[in-house]
Amino acid sequence: MNYDEDKIDEYTLALLYLVTHDRQEGFGARAWKGFDWDTMNRLYEKGYISNPIGKAKSIAMTEEGFLKSEELFERHFLKKIQPIPFPKMTPPAKKRWDEIPEQMRKKILENVWCSKCLTMVKLQLREGRMSGRSLVLKGVCNTCGGEAARVIEPVEE
Repeated sequence: MNYDEDKIDEYTLALLYLVTHDRQEGFGARAWKGFDWDTMNRLYEKGYISNPIGKAKSIAMTEEGFLKSEELFERHFLKKIQPIPFPKMTPPAKKRWDEIPEQMRKKILENVWCSKCLTMVKLQLREGRMSGRSLVLKGVCNTCGGEAARVIEPVEE
């Protein structure tokens, strides 16, 4: 079978981070060595781990190996968090939105009808503008990612 050994080594090193124990700052860590022997030997030759040959069920990771495995684990396996952009609001819309008590604003954003989900969902607010005397909030459904909007009509006194 023809495969990319460097990529196998990279993912194996990343997974070694998942099974590390006995971390000593500046000295590396220990990791369980239940991976392919050829891969483990290549990681040893690259200086990331101690010699994997032996009866011990774990290997020592060099400080460089531990730090590299941590970096690779985060790169390949951590979920990426999408930052929520600050909503764009026209000045009149911002003024109207700020007049609404914070607890009520939260309830408004948590109860928006999504035409794709066919239920009430939480709105990830992207923009706000005034349409006549009504505040129009536009954003994205937190469930399906589709476009959604909420209209806040003025309170009649």
